[in-house]
Amino acid sequence: MHRTAGSLRDFYDGFHRFYGFVERTIDVRLQAVMTEVDPEGDRFRGDSVLEHCCGSGSLALAIAPRCAAYEGRDQSEGMLGRARARWRHRFGDTALDPFVRENVLEFAAAEDVYDRTMLSYCLHLFQPQTERDLLGRFYRAARKGVIVFDHTRSWNPLLSLVEVVEGSWYRDYVKLDFAEVAALMGAEFRETVTHGVRVLEFSKHP
Repeated sequence: MHRTAGSLRDFYDGFHRFYGFVERTIDVRLQAVMTEVDPEGDRFRGDSVLEHCCGSGSLALAIAPRCAAYEGRDQSEGMLGRARARWRHRFGDTALDPFVRENVLEFAAAEDVYDRTMLSYCLHLFQPQTERDLLGRFYRAARKGVIVFDHTRSWNPLLSLVEVVEGSWYRDYVKLDFAEVAALMGAEFRETVTHGVRVLEFSKHP
C-alpha cells in the first residue's frame, strides 16, 4: 500500500528516533559518492545548493563543505531535528542550521533561483508522473541542473522491507526511463551507480 505525503511525514516523525542505524550506512555511501562526483573538491565551489528531502542531513554534511551556500528541506520535523543536531555537532554549537520544513510536493521556486538543486533518497517514493513533475520543477529552479541520489535498481531483502514500510513506488521507479525524461526537459543526462547509490544528473547546457 502506498503512503500519502501526510502518512509518510507521520511515519518519519516517529521513526526518526531509530534512524541512527540507517545514517551509519547512508553517511559512508554519500561521502564516498562525493569523492566520485566531485573528485577535485571544486565542482560545486561557488554554487548555491538546495537539497530537498534532506532527512537527517547525511547529504548535507557531505555537500555543504564543498559549496558556497546550502539549504535543506524536508517535511518531517523529527528528521529535521536530527539534521539540526548533526549540523551543530559537525560545525559547532553556534553554527546556524540551514534546514527548513516543506513538503516536496509544495516546492514551487522561481526559475534559476539556485545554482543546483538536489533530491536525496525521495524520488522512489512517488508514482512516475509525480517523479517527472518534481524533476521538471527542480530543473527549472536550477541554473546548472539537478542531481538525484537514490536507491539502485538492484533488489535486496533490506530494500524490499524498506519499500513495504515506506509504502514507496520503488518498483515503478526502477522502470522509469530517466534518459527520456531528461530529453523531454532538454537536459543533458548522466547516470552512474557507485558505492550502492544511483546518481542521476540532469544538466543544463552551458
